[in-house]
Amino acid sequence: MAISNQQLKFLKPLLHVLFWMLLFFLPYIVRLASTGSRLSETMQNRIFLSNLVLIAFFYLNAYLIYPRVYKKRGWALYILSLFAAVLLFIQCTSYVEHRFFPMKRKADFERNAEKFQSSKQDQLPPKRFKRTNVPYFSLFPYVFIIGISISYRIIRDSSRQEKARKEQENEHLKTELSFLRSQVSPHFMFNVLNTLVSLARKKSDMMEPSLIQLSHLMRYMLYESNDERISLEKEVEYLRSYIDLQLLRFGDDLDIQVNIGQDLEGYEIEPMLLISFVENAFKHGIGMVPNPFIKIMLEIDHSKNWLEFEVQNSMDFSGGTRDKSSGIGLANMRRRLDLLYNGSYKLETVQNDDTFVSRLKLLLK
Repeated sequence: MAISNQQLKFLKPLLHVLFWMLLFFLPYIVRLASTGSRLSETMQNRIFLSNLVLIAFFYLNAYLIYPRVYKKRGWALYILSLFAAVLLFIQCTSYVEHRFFPMKRKADFERNAEKFQSSKQDQLPPKRFKRTNVPYFSLFPYVFIIGISISYRIIRDSSRQEKARKEQENEHLKTELSFLRSQVSPHFMFNVLNTLVSLARKKSDMMEPSLIQLSHLMRYMLYESNDERISLEKEVEYLRSYIDLQLLRFGDDLDIQVNIGQDLEGYEIEPMLLISFVENAFKHGIGMVPNPFIKIMLEIDHSKNWLEFEVQNSMDFSGGTRDKSSGIGLANMRRRLDLLYNGSYKLETVQNDDTFVSRLKLLLK
């Protein structure tokens, strides 16, 4: 099930909280399970304080130092900034620990040491300076957090860039698909108008029913062809209407066989996709070709949801029937298949003597 943007908005902070809880509270659980003893309250407070400071340092580096210093100023200033920030965090943490969470044994030892120093002050040589021990071991958690925060930022930036790239690519594909769909309608109208012109020249009584049939096709093109998917039944109904309209023009001069399987309910397909095969057959399969024929077959493999569509038509391969618009419909349809069914279709066209065959195998969604 896809996660909505609203759900993702709350999921990300939750994942951060769970990560920090797992990272910083796991040692407590392991110690309690293995030894059965708990740390002193002072030690727990110190560890909790250190963890909070490390979390703050993680987000400081991930959202401020790394993007604003490293990305804009380079490595040298970034390393210097990290070093200064680490020292500042360590000193502040050390001050808070000694000020609010002093270790009991160490505090008693320091008080006894002060009494001893006061009683032996005259016997000791004068004190020239006070040496402060720098807790170098405190650097290791910060090095670990720096590595995690940099990795997190790199992954986050890469993910956003990839998302932006995919969105841009999807917009480009949508624009191209919209353009390809817009090409289908004029191409279709060009072929249908040729049919109406032929009937008008003959002053045929079929002119009126042809216009009514055309109105049905236009309604389909205007109101349903813009949907991402339509039912396969409607697409087949559109094919039948187009074939009936063409038969009004050619009548008995054309031998046409249409074999469309049953049980098409429940399947969806890209609108006006199959019509390119049939348009191509009527345009190039009749003309000056002797004994023209067209065979159309559509079957559904219900066990695997595969659609098998095949169109055969007679054709004169001498080239006399070709014009500048030859192949536009099939080329358009092939590109749409690449955009919508990439990896889920098989298309082949074969020329056998005086026959042109188009076969499409499509995985329905």
